[in-house]
Amino acid sequence: MSGGGGENEALRDASGNPNWNAILKWSVDEGLRQEAEMRAKGIENAPKPRQISEEDRQWFLKAIESGIVDEVKRIKEITETIKGDPRGDLLQTEDEEDERVLVLEELRDRLESVDNAKDLGVIGGLTPLLEGVQSEKWEEIRAMSAECVAVSVQNHPEAQQNAMNCDALRILLLALQSEKHLNKKSNAKVIYALSCLVRGNAEVMGAFVKSDGIESLAKSGLTSSVVKIRVKAATLLRHASVTSEEAMKRTIDAKVIDAVTVNLGTNVLDSQSGTATSSSPTDLSQEREAYTRLLLDIAERVDFTKNEDAVNQFRSESLSQTIQTCQKFIEDGKKKKSEIVDEKEFILAVDRLRNMLK
Repeated sequence: MSGGGGENEALRDASGNPNWNAILKWSVDEGLRQEAEMRAKGIENAPKPRQISEEDRQWFLKAIESGIVDEVKRIKEITETIKGDPRGDLLQTEDEEDERVLVLEELRDRLESVDNAKDLGVIGGLTPLLEGVQSEKWEEIRAMSAECVAVSVQNHPEAQQNAMNCDALRILLLALQSEKHLNKKSNAKVIYALSCLVRGNAEVMGAFVKSDGIESLAKSGLTSSVVKIRVKAATLLRHASVTSEEAMKRTIDAKVIDAVTVNLGTNVLDSQSGTATSSSPTDLSQEREAYTRLLLDIAERVDFTKNEDAVNQFRSESLSQTIQTCQKFIEDGKKKKSEIVDEKEFILAVDRLRNMLK
């Protein structure tokens, strides 16, 4: 639809839903405008606008509204569907799991709306989703339940508080720590949910830190064999570690620097040698960037006078050697004009770390 920003905004109500009366009026006005333009240009036989009766108008509005889904009603229906067996314990086949996942995918899409995310907490929809995160039987149900939680709370303080009232932080941390799922891709979704729960909310982030969230990410995230899990763990650690002195101390005490150093070295050596891995070049690139940015943020924000162990970890021979290896990897890549030249954040972080460690 053409027209200015204010004109387009008037076609929707305050909640972003279509204003059908306004759309009907716009359609009529647009028809009249186009007819006037054609006549002004001397175009003969310009189509005449149809006169819309009140009966036609009511028919049009009824037809449109009949196709509109009541979002809250549909979310409640989905919630009721999964409430009886949120973990999927009663499901017997993969086809049944697929059906449940399709329902959860629909819910996730509907939760993209901020208003719908708020309503989810009101109708008690978070509890069955958090139950689904704890599924021991179905990996996809676990993953999609976590993704629904993530979408419902991201950038939404009220939804984040609703989730905290449902014990979401404890449940998600326990799910992350589950040894059975340590190397399962669903744990990447669990970390995603944790990230959405704490980001932009100082109170919830503080609770995350005090609940050993940093230690859990170091132990169950950085040690995973799944690269996407390691990347998400490093990214959340980067944001969490600098939120307070306690968070930084816990990061240092959890030996995050040492763990990231080992992982970064392995990543670069594998990439240099072309060692076959199950990870794509894009995943490995994202991992390198996540690790070096985490190391750089810690190095720039830690108070070395209060964290003696940070001094020891940054002065370790292992880190020094890894940074040198990264630098050689970058230089070789530039000579060969490989895709490494596009990894600007990685290159910048390595350069700054190298200068700091001199």
